[in-house]
Amino acid sequence: MTRAIITFIFTFIMVLAEAQTTTTDGSWQNSANWNATYPGSGTDGDGTLNLDGETINLDNYITLGSSASRVNVNVAGSNFAGEFIVNDTTIIFGDVVFQNKAMELTVTSNGVLIVFGDLTMNNKISVDSDGVIVVTGTFTMSGSGAQNDYSGSGNVYAGSYGGNAENEIDDSGDGNGDSSFTIDNLSDDGYGDIEDYVSGGGDTPLPVEFLFFKGKYDGAVTLTWATASEKDNDRFEIERSDDGSYFYTIDEVDGFGTTNEQMNYSYKDHSSIGSVSYYRLRQVDYDGVYDYSEIIRVETENEAGTNSFTIYPTNVQSTPISINANRAFEVRDLKVFGLSGATQERNVTFERVHTSEVKVNTATLQRGIYLLRLTTSEGEVVTRKFVVQ
Repeated sequence: MTRAIITFIFTFIMVLAEAQTTTTDGSWQNSANWNATYPGSGTDGDGTLNLDGETINLDNYITLGSSASRVNVNVAGSNFAGEFIVNDTTIIFGDVVFQNKAMELTVTSNGVLIVFGDLTMNNKISVDSDGVIVVTGTFTMSGSGAQNDYSGSGNVYAGSYGGNAENEIDDSGDGNGDSSFTIDNLSDDGYGDIEDYVSGGGDTPLPVEFLFFKGKYDGAVTLTWATASEKDNDRFEIERSDDGSYFYTIDEVDGFGTTNEQMNYSYKDHSSIGSVSYYRLRQVDYDGVYDYSEIIRVETENEAGTNSFTIYPTNVQSTPISINANRAFEVRDLKVFGLSGATQERNVTFERVHTSEVKVNTATLQRGIYLLRLTTSEGEVVTRKFVVQ
């Protein structure tokens, strides 16, 4: 199959041209994913795509080409001083050449650039801490002097290296241990999912990629979030906090396992605490590996002085039950009663793990339905049913 040749010509327009910025996830060649027509919208007689603009901001999960339809990308232009900035995940199926010495490639913290092919650089490169460049073919640096400069503490992983790439990366001199690695070092550095994705030729999903996480109050706190792709995603544990520092789980939502499609989620919290609540998501894989979303702040209409209690989980298998409140409390009495068969009191123990949280041990309880009754030192009484499987 003849590869399509796509050439991006960056014209130096410092005043008139606006930065091209992605606004949503998806294909590079879909103008709906950009703040304007996608870079390279114009074509000439031989199918070359022309690009005008001083800066390209890739703020979303963007793909160019596919495993079945590869492209060649040539970043060119005369005396063009601009930046090609990867702030999220950018995946290019095909060889990439940066010809223009004034066009700097920047991969910011947590940014990922994956090239299924060769990457040849004749310009400056900056890879921030936790930023990653992955090249399945050969990574080559062919510039000289200041135009062949590598900075930042992020790493490059490639099938092989050409030119003076390894020396420039290893000798960047920032003292943060940045270096060149081969593809099979990705797992060693905690990027096993990216290694699986690359080794699979791009046909398997990357790890869970949050598109957004939002919250609003409309009588209850409604949380919404979406993922661009998921791999082995078991569930999302919804965590809440009254101070933005100490979080506890209030519920969970099942994940979709493995998918390459966008998945949308929502959850309504009817027991939000205080006048402000903080939330985050703990995404858990089938093997127990987990990661956190960003923290969001939601203003509510609840009275700050009102004590609100949450008990989680209410379905257990000899695991502890957490009782949380939006402020400190003291336990005056805590009892558990069986609701299956005899309703006598059961002997359980509990421990304080925070001024606003206690954990109740359920390991001694047999399978059945139970009632937990908590009385605080201020006379508040909280009762909840729970099930031991």
